[in-house]
Amino acid sequence: MADTRIRVKAFALIRRPSDGKWLAMYGTDPSKDREFYRPAGGSVEFGESSRDAVCREMMEEFGAVVEAVRLWGTTENIFRYMGEIGHEVVFLWECRFVDESFYNVDELTLTEGDEQLVAHWIDPDDLAARGIPLYPDGLPELLGSLKPG
Repeated sequence: MADTRIRVKAFALIRRPSDGKWLAMYGTDPSKDREFYRPAGGSVEFGESSRDAVCREMMEEFGAVVEAVRLWGTTENIFRYMGEIGHEVVFLWECRFVDESFYNVDELTLTEGDEQLVAHWIDPDDLAARGIPLYPDGLPELLGSLKPG
């Protein structure tokens, strides 16, 4: 049965200082035979601020302490994944790794349930040229407008 709730998410926008690339999770939608990327992060729990949620999610996912520098925006994301409609309100936080050694790792892996997930440093323009979407919608334009903070 489809999940008919609107989910509240907090995603980390982390830019690598050395080359300006952004950290993004790699994913696939087998129902569309399509790959995509999205920022790392996850759900905001009841009674938790989106700032606290993005920091918690980065610790849970990568064992990394991040500083949430500033809120860059909020977006409503309505999408289809695995044949089901999803609906999210997403807080987009500019973050930085406290331990700068994370910027030197080209690929970060995490295990979520029984699934192994991978994050890469990506260039949104390169993804667009290869026809690989970066979600949520409108994120590539937002990242293009951001200046390192």
